Amino acid sequence: MRKTLTFLALMGASVLGFTQTAKISLSDCYQKARAYYPLYGQTALLEQANAVQLERIQKERLPEITWNAQASLQSEVVKFPFQLPLPPGEPGLDLPLYRIQTTADLQYTIYDGRLNEARQKIEKAQLAADRQQIQVELDKLKSQVNQFVFGILMQRERIEILRNNQATLENKVETLEAGLRHGVILPADIDKLRVEILRLQTEIEQAEGTIRGLTASLSALIGEPLSPEVEFTLPDMQPAAAKTELQRAELQLFNFQKESILAREDMITAARRPKVGAFLQAGFGAPNPLNFFDESLSPFAMAGVKFSWKIFDWDQSSRDRQLLALKSQMVNQQRDAFEASIERMDGKYQEDIATLEKLMQRDEEIARLQERILGQVSSQLEQGVATSTDYITQANALAQARLNRQLHELQQQQLKVDYLTLKGQL
Repeated sequence: MRKTLTFLALMGASVLGFTQTAKISLSDCYQKARAYYPLYGQTALLEQANAVQLERIQKERLPEITWNAQASLQSEVVKFPFQLPLPPGEPGLDLPLYRIQTTADLQYTIYDGRLNEARQKIEKAQLAADRQQIQVELDKLKSQVNQFVFGILMQRERIEILRNNQATLENKVETLEAGLRHGVILPADIDKLRVEILRLQTEIEQAEGTIRGLTASLSALIGEPLSPEVEFTLPDMQPAAAKTELQRAELQLFNFQKESILAREDMITAARRPKVGAFLQAGFGAPNPLNFFDESLSPFAMAGVKFSWKIFDWDQSSRDRQLLALKSQMVNQQRDAFEASIERMDGKYQEDIATLEKLMQRDEEIARLQERILGQVSSQLEQGVATSTDYITQANALAQARLNRQLHELQQQQLKVDYLTLKGQL
């Protein structure tokens, strides 16, 4: 059933135009995982939002035009406590109780103290920090790729060792069958070897299932179908040098965060500068708001220049600058803490890599001795001196020694890759 589903999945991928990758490098996996991750497209959205915000800020410098209309009815009007000296025959002043007015108002900021430029600078600095934050999140995918790739490679090494051990046992069964015909070997000894062969086959199938699962997870991460037999190309692993230069995306993020904070300094300075603007109001009113002797619906207009300057702010700007300095120091401390945490891990990686180098040398010595012991037990088994259990025990010991050697080598490679990933070199 499983083979049928796998065949149908492959056929479906072919129909849809997908082909399973047969060879891929670790760096390609990094790039594909980044490009396929949903957060990757947020960079373009951030840039679009920033462009809209910058355009919005720029448009605020354009003249502001509004249309206003008002109608009101009041209970009383102005009355003079004296008789107005009007010419004979002129009617007295009789102001209406109603007021109707509609105006078009125009306001234009001639000089805003460079406040508009300061706001644009803040938006650009924030965009750089937001984009770098996305890069930090995308870099975290590298660790997942490393786990999947080296998990697959370790299972493959395990399968290879198990198959070699299985082939050794099968050859021994063929040899013992000849001894069985001569009455030197008991049938039970051969059956025990066959049971061990089946057990090894079970372990191989379990490892193959694990590979399929890891491959499926890696395929989902990079957004590309991979074959369980895909060949991985690892980077050239030179001996990991101590104190490798740190090039993590977080360092640039800290720089952008500081720039975003310090960009607000211009905003504080601009807020203290004088502001100059112009205004124009034109419309119709009844009575005329500029001449209350004119009770008819009349046009009117008024224009001028306004000036404002906040001379004293009671040290508010000084406190704002102090807050910016404190936030900048907090970012510096976060950067120092981040570098310190990486530096603490630096020594551990170096020691673990050196330890695995010693273990590999020890594994080779153990494998040579186990191979020699297995040869002796093999001869004893053919002569009827040793049992098949003794042979299986030694064969498994030799297989384990070889497996340890290969696994330790892969673990060392993974440590080097993880170390360079930690340092931001990959």
